[in-house]
Amino acid sequence: MMPTKIQPMKRYLCRVIALLFATATTYADPVWHCSRNNNDERTAIATPALKDQFSIASFNSSADVIGVSVRDLIDVYTGTSVRIGGLPLSACFLVGNDELTVSALTSLGLNLKTIESLARKSSIVQSNLYHVNNEVQMSTCISKNFPAVGYLTKPIEKEKFLPCF
Repeated sequence: MMPTKIQPMKRYLCRVIALLFATATTYADPVWHCSRNNNDERTAIATPALKDQFSIASFNSSADVIGVSVRDLIDVYTGTSVRIGGLPLSACFLVGNDELTVSALTSLGLNLKTIESLARKSSIVQSNLYHVNNEVQMSTCISKNFPAVGYLTKPIEKEKFLPCF
């Protein structure tokens, strides 16, 4: 059987398609995660009234997670103090020019260089904005700093946090 011009083209297209699938997962959209409410007295105060919950485009609009709005995310990442149930909201973010960080901040209309500049200058941001180096540290940061928000490449449910946007 004599090879045709179509066979090399098929191989080329298969390689291109495989490459596209491989890179598509690299540039995944961030999934915002929020601290989980539980039954202890400290976290119960962070549960908003049902009418006040922001649930548009959220993964979990129940009382399982703290009530955080997109406006709250923008505020906390730009140095404005945000309080959830009387407690300061903490924000975790990956340092450096990480694609996930750029994508997360861009989804809020923010610029990474601006946030890094604020983090160096603002005592508010320094006390509530936590720098992490990878997604394992991001998970730890959200778990440890109730109430807190952060972002990961995929939805993860843990004892201390859940996806919220």
